[in-house]
Amino acid sequence: MSKEHAVGVLGATGYTGRLVMRALCQLGMRALAAGRNRAKLEVLSRELGGVPSLVADVERAETLAELSRRCRVLINCAGPFIDLGEPVVEAAIDNACHYLDTTGEQPFVRRIQEKDERARERRVAIVPAHAFEIALADCGAALLAEGYREVASIEVVYATRFHASQGTKRTVLRMLASESFAYQDGRWVLEAPGRVRRSVDLPPPWGKRIAVSFPGAEIATIPRHTRARNVRAFMALPPSQAAAAALAVPVLRLLLASPARLLLSSLLGTGTEGPEESVRAQDTFLISFAIRGVKEGRARHERALLTGRDPYGITAVLAARAACRMSEESWDRSGVLAPAQAFRPADVFADAAEFDLEWKRLDGD
Repeated sequence: MSKEHAVGVLGATGYTGRLVMRALCQLGMRALAAGRNRAKLEVLSRELGGVPSLVADVERAETLAELSRRCRVLINCAGPFIDLGEPVVEAAIDNACHYLDTTGEQPFVRRIQEKDERARERRVAIVPAHAFEIALADCGAALLAEGYREVASIEVVYATRFHASQGTKRTVLRMLASESFAYQDGRWVLEAPGRVRRSVDLPPPWGKRIAVSFPGAEIATIPRHTRARNVRAFMALPPSQAAAAALAVPVLRLLLASPARLLLSSLLGTGTEGPEESVRAQDTFLISFAIRGVKEGRARHERALLTGRDPYGITAVLAARAACRMSEESWDRSGVLAPAQAFRPADVFADAAEFDLEWKRLDGD
């Protein structure tokens, strides 16, 4: 694909988009910054030494087409993706532009996977959810599943100390208003967030927590390359927060299905602010993995842990480095790909090594 720019970033003036642009510049990529607001794009361009910019809006198809025609790879940071993402994917496929985004939204990822055949026909790679929350879990599951002939189940549990941006808060609210699914016995099952709860003991400093099920997008990506018949994602909360969530989530879902959703949305505002770098750098996480299946001819149960810091920083670096790989002339993958299908899981972990990423397998049985 002969293109004017190697990489373009849609939503470049948002919180995550700015981090992605900085990461690309640090890699020596003079990326094209795209977004709705010309004034904000001009400010960002000056901050980054004069990077080129383009006004593009998901509600104006011709601007998405122009952006896709000019770039070999498009990184989409404009969410909520369930509302805004599909036209961007369509433009990328139509104009032979590889696509990558930073979503964590299950409904969007499931819908985009339906475009696999058309993406293959156009020889375009579509990689949704290449961000902290999904890419690390997807790649960790792939590593843990190596050598398994059959995979009965994979469970992923997140524990985080995390300061969310305004965009992330709006996305969470939007997700609570959407249908959510679990993956059981090889099929999708409609299931409300928080339906499954269990006590877990995590290593220090996390300690005893309540794991609450939630509809993460890794539930859509992991089965594509592990052939797991059951996949669940959990958020590990202190007992008091888990009890509060059990009461609040059903009420919120009811309110979001009513006209009150407009009031709730207005309370969050439309800004793009997020945590300061010094605060963001101190945010930490743990991802616990458990797999059950058949390995080396016998039933096995194994676990692993992944720890690190700065989820937003990791997201920016993962997206930037992945896009650099995809922009190379030798890149020849196509279709809608999970992160672990698009890239070697070990390479994804190496991309995030600067954030104190540590992968540890635990004793199994």
